[in-house]
Amino acid sequence: MAKLSAAIAAPFQLMKNLLHFPQMTSVPPLRILLKIMITVVTALALSPTAIALQLPSVQTPVTNSQWIRPQNPGDPLIWGRKDGIVFGLPSTGGLLGPRGLIRVGVISATTGKPELLNYIAIEPVVLGPGTRSSRMAFSELEPSRMDPGSRGKRLWVDPGASPSSDSYRGELRIFPNQDSPIERLSVQIDVEQFTANNAHVYLIASIDSDHPNELRLAVHQYSDSPALEELTVTATMGNYERLRQLWLKDRVVNSHDLYGTYTADAFVERENYPLDEMLRTSDGDAIALGTSNEPDPSEVPVTGAEHWRYRLPKLTQYWRVPAHDIEPDLRVRVNGRRVYWASHNPLPGGAAFENFEVRQRYLPGQVFIFGVTSKTPSQFDSPLPHLNRPPAP
Repeated sequence: MAKLSAAIAAPFQLMKNLLHFPQMTSVPPLRILLKIMITVVTALALSPTAIALQLPSVQTPVTNSQWIRPQNPGDPLIWGRKDGIVFGLPSTGGLLGPRGLIRVGVISATTGKPELLNYIAIEPVVLGPGTRSSRMAFSELEPSRMDPGSRGKRLWVDPGASPSSDSYRGELRIFPNQDSPIERLSVQIDVEQFTANNAHVYLIASIDSDHPNELRLAVHQYSDSPALEELTVTATMGNYERLRQLWLKDRVVNSHDLYGTYTADAFVERENYPLDEMLRTSDGDAIALGTSNEPDPSEVPVTGAEHWRYRLPKLTQYWRVPAHDIEPDLRVRVNGRRVYWASHNPLPGGAAFENFEVRQRYLPGQVFIFGVTSKTPSQFDSPLPHLNRPPAP
């Protein structure tokens, strides 16, 4: 029999003890009532719902075989799930890429190792006069003060309170649930203070075992940071999979329609898409999805550097904002490029979305969820209302 929780055990034991008092044994109705109460309390205490409500989250030393975490100091800084998404920071042996960017990927079915899919940059906007662009900073573009001569802000894991801390592994906690316990792996990512606007921020990156394909990013500012208007996290490498379809309410926006006449090599911008144009899940979450218009992006040859050749299956990438974190000014923003970053090599098939993000007014701890799945938008487990199929390419 399962054990009773501490909240139930004390009154349960008291009722049992009362059965041994002579006063109780001499009054049959009271004795019968106590037995009935014990039976009811026991049933309630052992019900899954009661157990879920009674138990707080607890840190667990148990290693789930699906979790990926650094095991020793100096190991590559990669965390995530074998059955879902992985993320990492610049580190020896880790996922390659520029400084100032969180790496996001999945486990390759070919190699069994983490494979890069996209980067996520941190872009704080401080409150104040002037244009938005004059008050923002870019984690991957700014020179580092902590590492002079390097471009891109330093990202690192909070070292913890003692030299023996293993916080680099992340914190794995269990949350009781009626069906089965949910495990959450959380990692605090510190960001070097920005130079352009002095913003000083950090992120809590986490993955839940019941949503293994989603990376939750909770954004925060330190007390020495100027007040923030926004703290955006943006997926910056949509050109790798050549995302050309942006799924919104009742329509699919194609990058060819937005940027088809653009012939230069810079970023090209169009309007943002406000909250009332976004898809909403049945739970009220706001969601925007990006997909390639190619049947199999890995089969398409690329010009220029070999590292631009896509190596993964066709995936759906998306941003989801939980309903309780939605602000009225929430919006989707994309920009496009017709050439690969830092090159003049054109993308096969024309311009695609490079940056893909959601923006809104900053509140401490608000969550932005970046998801990756092999399912098409129409295959999502809970169907998305107002989802339209895109026209044939």
